[in-house]
Amino acid sequence: MRHDRGGNVRASLVDVMRIGPAMKVGEAITSAGGTRANEDRVGHRGTLAWVIDGATDLYDDTALPADSDVQWLVDMIGERLARAGANDYRASAGALLTSIAADVAREQAALSFPASRVPPACSIAVCVDQGTGYDLARIGDATAVVEGARSVVLSTGYFDRREAAAVATNEGEADRVVAAMHQRRLHTMTSGDVESVFSGHPERRLRPHTLRAEWTGTDCILLCTDGFARLVTDYGLYSSWTKVIADARDRGLHYLEKLIRDAESKPGSGGGRFKRADDIAALLLTTN
Repeated sequence: MRHDRGGNVRASLVDVMRIGPAMKVGEAITSAGGTRANEDRVGHRGTLAWVIDGATDLYDDTALPADSDVQWLVDMIGERLARAGANDYRASAGALLTSIAADVAREQAALSFPASRVPPACSIAVCVDQGTGYDLARIGDATAVVEGARSVVLSTGYFDRREAAAVATNEGEADRVVAAMHQRRLHTMTSGDVESVFSGHPERRLRPHTLRAEWTGTDCILLCTDGFARLVTDYGLYSSWTKVIADARDRGLHYLEKLIRDAESKPGSGGGRFKRADDIAALLLTTN
């Protein structure tokens, strides 16, 4: 899979590509939601497939060796996931993310990341092909959708509700908005609440939400970031994830991406969000 310098994937996979004993990638996309560099990532290697949604940086400067702290984070996680997949990783998805978070924390400490600074964060959805079955994990507001004999959606409205409340409370006051983002970010890193974000914070408390199932009876799995999930959550372009997956298979992810970008271009489309347009990452896994 090729990315440009902004992290965008512009071309879908021409051939369906087998990446594990049962799991195949049908299509994968990612693109920036504005003029800033794309902070979302999509990837697959060996037994793993994933999407990563970088949380907006809270600082104008950088403390890590990249264009932004969050770019450093999402690229490091992508590298670690690719390495694990290439090494035929088949254990728990949640355990893998916990291990990578420890790697991130060690790397940040080695790079003298300031203790007073809020570390970069992200959301992740990952699928581990375990042979006859698979293990899914979600941290943050990424979404995993399983379609088949048993249809399941791993998602949350937790972050949307918090963001909408913050926008309503602090609208028009930039300093208060940033301060509130700092407070919310630290809470979701360290509190042990029902949801968390992924980070290398020294006091991090990750809350992976997981699903383990057999490939038998599973038709496909969609992994996506919240920018893609706006098809259902924000814009109401689809009434169900089942209909999203049907069009993803029949028309392709790029068709769905265009629907999102068209919706974002309409006046008033950013209601309840800090960002009118968001980065997008999505990946469709199939078994047939």
